[in-house]
Amino acid sequence: MGSIYNDTNPAFSGPTGGSSLAAFFDNRSDAESAVSRLEDAGVPVARIRLMPGYEAGAKNTGAMSDDRSGFFDALADFFFPDEDRAVYAEGLRRGGFLVQINDIDDALYETVHDILDDEGSIDMDERADLWSLEDRQQGASNTGFAGSTQGGKASENLAVSERSAFDDARPVAMRDTAHGSAKVRAYTLPDPGTTSSDESNRQSQTQSQGGSHQSQGFRRDH
Repeated sequence: MGSIYNDTNPAFSGPTGGSSLAAFFDNRSDAESAVSRLEDAGVPVARIRLMPGYEAGAKNTGAMSDDRSGFFDALADFFFPDEDRAVYAEGLRRGGFLVQINDIDDALYETVHDILDDEGSIDMDERADLWSLEDRQQGASNTGFAGSTQGGKASENLAVSERSAFDDARPVAMRDTAHGSAKVRAYTLPDPGTTSSDESNRQSQTQSQGGSHQSQGFRRDH
């Protein structure tokens, strides 16, 4: 039986007020290739995180983990919004691999994005729609993944049902719709002095203006 998860950089303990990019991969080789290229490009190892999902053993190839809440909890200190966190958790449960780079220097931002975009990363909006369709066809309940990344009712239910008690004080990054792309999601980590209510208001305004579904190409303003 394969491992449930193994964060390669568990020492990362909180947001630093910088930018973050995240991409999701179907297989380990693509994820590790992206990490290797990031290191070669000069990204400090301490800022790179690789979270492997459920890896089935030889006897049950293609199997999925039944542990939804475990993966959701494992992503607590990645500081994603709950809807994004629920989608990533579902991808990990299905055997995918998450790569996140934190506190990215402006000089490396475009390079980091291009590497993540080039190495076999997937469009999580499209994949979430596919998972949602599969669950509806199988008659899944709202306790499983059956929502979209746009904040559908079932997705919200999953995020609420999986939320841990310590999450009330958990910092939450804001999705940066201006600087992401279809396969690479950008996040802005809150400044140390930003309150949770301030961050919630900013995130609500950004989502109402740009939407959570990535429809525009990548660009980085300096």
